[in-house]
Amino acid sequence: MSAPVSVITIVKNRTEKLCNLINQLEACSPTPNELLIVWMTPPSDLSLVTSNKFAIEHKFVNQDELPIAKARNKGLFDAKNDILAYISVDTIFSSACFKEAVSALAPSSIMRAPVSYIPITSRNQPYSELLHVKSRIFANEPFSVTQTSDTKHNDALPKASLLKNTGSVDKQDDNHGKLSNDSSASAMFFIRKADFEKTSGFDETYDGYGLNDEDFFTQCRSVGLSITDHPSIVFSPARDLTRCPVNHLLDFVHNAQLFREKWGFYPRKDILCAYAEKGLINEDFEHSNIRVVRLPNEDELSESKKALAPIDNPKKWEHKVKKPLNKVLAESKAPFVSTADKLHMKCVSITL
Repeated sequence: MSAPVSVITIVKNRTEKLCNLINQLEACSPTPNELLIVWMTPPSDLSLVTSNKFAIEHKFVNQDELPIAKARNKGLFDAKNDILAYISVDTIFSSACFKEAVSALAPSSIMRAPVSYIPITSRNQPYSELLHVKSRIFANEPFSVTQTSDTKHNDALPKASLLKNTGSVDKQDDNHGKLSNDSSASAMFFIRKADFEKTSGFDETYDGYGLNDEDFFTQCRSVGLSITDHPSIVFSPARDLTRCPVNHLLDFVHNAQLFREKWGFYPRKDILCAYAEKGLINEDFEHSNIRVVRLPNEDELSESKKALAPIDNPKKWEHKVKKPLNKVLAESKAPFVSTADKLHMKCVSITL
């Protein structure tokens, strides 16, 4: 059984995560009846993923690279169903998420999932296990998440990584200047297509890294959409320096200035203050325009790039996906892909 939901995700080079996303969608009850994958780079052997549980439609670029806002809009505006679910490719979510969303999503609203961050090394753990660990942390019980069927990918979860989530809408929805729900909303959100069209989509004038989510949810408020929480939390891998992305300084500063001109206040002051503390921008930015005082040095750039670098290496997987479609669909599907041997069960290349 499938739900009248279109799932949209965007992919650049995180192909292992895409395979995990599809496996999670196939395990849902009900499943969505459509998945739109927007590839931010030109097509390759890795962009022929398929499923026998729902239709998959691939959207490709006609340029060197598709910006994030334009990629999201391409998928969301082209979706066929009334209910749209945007899911980041590395999100880990409940198998009941579509059943819950269909019954809870009201007209003139947007529903986003509260996020708990986990270490990147725990990205292959099932949702049920992560949820169990989180509940035991809050109950102050001892725990271990290393005793699973695939232990080489599982590290114990630090308590801090699961204690810090986005909080409730009531507590943080108006706290635009700090890390809030807006900052992590793209992990998963649901919206009716008619309501998405009211917003005119993601603002494509933002260039490069930062503030797409903050701008979009501010736009949702401005057109009168109520913002609610999904009944279930989701888990998302965290990176070490996402609160001070030094290697994206110029993009972020440019986008922050655009945001202020559009909405009258600066977003993500936690990041801007971190830049100011490092001497990268002027300390009085809240009372004047942002000025770049200096560029990051080589050590800062190297540290930042290392912390934010994608895990997946497309070249590593490319030779693993040469398998006829009928053989792939005939094989049993594992709930999560964590090795190259499992990966080629989902990433399919048609051999000519």
